[in-house]
Amino acid sequence: MTSVVAAVAMADFRDRSRRPAFLVTVLGAVALGYVAVPPASATYAMVKVGSFRGVYDSAYIGMMLAMIGSLWLPLFGFYVVRSSIARDISTGVGETLSASPLRTSMYLLGKYLSNLLVLAAMAAALALIAPVMQLLRGESTSLDMTALWLPLVLFCLPVLTVAAAAAVVFETIPLLRGGSGNILWFFVYPSMFLAGLPLIYGTTTAGFQADLAAQHPGMDDEISIGLTEEPSALGQFTWSGMDIDATLIAASAGLIVASMLVAVLPTFWFGRFDPSRHQHLPSNSSVGSAVEPPVAPAFSQGPRTLSPAECGHAFLGLLIGEVRIHLGSVSRWWWLTLAIVTVAALAVPADRVGTALLFAWLLPLLLWSRLGTLTYEQGVDPLVECGVSPRIRLIAEWGAGVLIAAVAGVGPLVKMLLALDSTGVAAWVAGAALIPALALLIGSIGRGARVFQAVYLVIWYAVLNGVTSVDVMGVLRTDGSLSGPSPLFSLGISAVLIAASLLVLEIRHARR
Repeated sequence: MTSVVAAVAMADFRDRSRRPAFLVTVLGAVALGYVAVPPASATYAMVKVGSFRGVYDSAYIGMMLAMIGSLWLPLFGFYVVRSSIARDISTGVGETLSASPLRTSMYLLGKYLSNLLVLAAMAAALALIAPVMQLLRGESTSLDMTALWLPLVLFCLPVLTVAAAAAVVFETIPLLRGGSGNILWFFVYPSMFLAGLPLIYGTTTAGFQADLAAQHPGMDDEISIGLTEEPSALGQFTWSGMDIDATLIAASAGLIVASMLVAVLPTFWFGRFDPSRHQHLPSNSSVGSAVEPPVAPAFSQGPRTLSPAECGHAFLGLLIGEVRIHLGSVSRWWWLTLAIVTVAALAVPADRVGTALLFAWLLPLLLWSRLGTLTYEQGVDPLVECGVSPRIRLIAEWGAGVLIAAVAGVGPLVKMLLALDSTGVAAWVAGAALIPALALLIGSIGRGARVFQAVYLVIWYAVLNGVTSVDVMGVLRTDGSLSGPSPLFSLGISAVLIAASLLVLEIRHARR
């Protein structure tokens, strides 16, 4: 059975590794390694102790990359690996496997191992960039490859098994297969990471704090792992290095064993590919309810040149249709949540309305993520193009995203209007234009919803943590003034994103 599991895992991994997305994933891990080791003058940090960081020697860089990898690689690697079972269904491989003697537990374990191999490739990219970053920053030129790489093996790889197992489990539970599962993972995993931090990194963080206290008595020793914006460059301390003990080894091994057991747990309910027990897995489910395929307009003739009045009517019809399709797919719970958020936005003090807007504009995430992908997903793209210009349809999709932003953000908007907050209203308008434009471009390029979901959640999380450079919603203020980009700049970016979406559309049509 071991050889069967290995064969399933390797066949699936080879298929994934040949795809362009695999290369993008590995390059993304390299980029993470570069960003994770900022220069001495940087005003951001991903690992810090109070207002200090360790000197960039092999021991500290290796441990820092292991910490950052343990947080970010499972968080975003989950979105990369979670479509394996759905792909078996869409390609017909599942039907072949259902007729084979392969046991369900072995199939699930093979998918788990395949997921882990992809995630391990991301960790390997971090390992390869580690010595480069140490030499590039130049604070210590003495390379110790064991100190650089051992933390990734002992700390990061066991944590990656959690994401590998979770991806298998999520694909076997109907409510978690689509976008709802993506959002849930983004909030659940960081909580799991923080809860497990003392168990896995307790000795390390204690060592950080002890060395900082010895070298800088009386300094704040709060540990931060993630992404924070700093008012100035961090101070430095020298870390004495990692201590390996039996407790650490046992914790890492226990995590691996537990994740394997979780990966095969769906054996009790997963019907594999039996049509009588298993429905088609949607690649992108909507908010709380099934999405009905949009009805393609009935046209009796081919494309023709429309008059300006006809173009206006066509645009208006498409705009209304897009809004109805998107909002018609949400459940009553979505509307109830929106009502609660709207009332809360009207009730909060005027200086907290930005926070209310941040949470209000989390609700349309799954709707925005389908911009640029909906007609492709439902297979009616050629039919829609027969009756109206693709450019008009693209602009209508963006307009629908703007109207959805208006529906979700109406509470904060009314609050800002009542408070005569013209700055906030301008930022609201700019954000309502830019976010759908970004979703449209990503959807037009990738023809899938998961990439935008991950990108937007990163932006949302960064704003929540005070990163001003990506605050296109106007949430963060300094003495009443916007801390982030100006509304005019955001509107300009929106125009660029829409133009890029139109360019993608032209390129795709030229290749047909």
